[in-house]
Amino acid sequence: MNFNFKHHILQMDRYQTSEGRDLERGLRLDRNEKVSTFSQEVLNDIFSSFQGFSLSASPDAASLYEKISGNLNIDKDHIFVTAGITEGIRILYDLYTQEGDNVICLDPTYPMYWIYAEMYKVEYRKFTYNKTSLKPNDKSLYDQIDDKTKIVFIPNPNLPIESCFSVNEINKIAAICMKKNILLVIDEAYYYFGAPTVLDLVKDFKNLIVFRTFSKAYGLAAIRLGFMVGDPELINYFSKSRSIVESNTLSMQVAEYFIDHQELREGHVQEVKQGAQYIHQELKKLGLRYYGGELTNGLVIFLESGEDSNRIVLFMEQQNIYIRGSFESPFENVIRISLGSLEAMEKFIYYLKVYMEDK
Repeated sequence: MNFNFKHHILQMDRYQTSEGRDLERGLRLDRNEKVSTFSQEVLNDIFSSFQGFSLSASPDAASLYEKISGNLNIDKDHIFVTAGITEGIRILYDLYTQEGDNVICLDPTYPMYWIYAEMYKVEYRKFTYNKTSLKPNDKSLYDQIDDKTKIVFIPNPNLPIESCFSVNEINKIAAICMKKNILLVIDEAYYYFGAPTVLDLVKDFKNLIVFRTFSKAYGLAAIRLGFMVGDPELINYFSKSRSIVESNTLSMQVAEYFIDHQELREGHVQEVKQGAQYIHQELKKLGLRYYGGELTNGLVIFLESGEDSNRIVLFMEQQNIYIRGSFESPFENVIRISLGSLEAMEKFIYYLKVYMEDK
């Protein structure tokens, strides 16, 4: 049969992530997830709110919108709930770009930004880092803006190379983008770990979208839920892409529970901060260069070479410790780890020392 496949999609290489991990006994440091698990007490409390119709009735997102609105003190017409930031990215490409347009994105970052660019045949331009200072190179942003630029994406803070723009810096970028009729998207996936938010700028810039997720500080990567905040005109337009409903009942009720129990988010953030402090101290003792862990739940460690990075990823996997390597140049010699509890970080450092001794 001759399928009507799109040639450029056939040329794309995609693979499943997070496969083969021992979730019960392994140490998950590869996906910037919550490293520790939730207690049975918390799980029992969450699922006690579910009723018979929670599975049989079609989902109703109204209550979640109310809770997000109340939590952020933002009107509901400024909010659009999505299946994680990933769906939000896809919607923007789908509804706001055309083949031949370009977007500019702080890079390296979450890979779905460039994957969707390939999928929608949009040129992906990298807003890069200075390899020595590890600071974003602003010139690489401004020099690439032209009349085909439709969106500027800035994950703020960003990973794997942790960076964070101030509110004033984002204000400046938003003003430049608005003059050029460019949508500015600030991805605040890692908000709550210490970075400032630009939510207040939404009222000043009609071209500004802010992404948020429940995956990071809330520790709820499994529910695949997030939202975008923006001017009501933008939100009304992008929300036309919604399916029958934004998400499923299970995910939305879990999100509501965590909005009502902010102490769980705060406890996770404190756990990450404690683990980061320990990791920083130990890496200094080992004489290893590192970067990050101040405003996110991840950091990178610089090794001698890309081969060394690949070897340690393999070694750690043999210990049921999962970390991330295989970054593109100029960061091919780094590994990234998620930050978590003191106990988890002690285990990572123990095996890091074993690796270094045996190397």
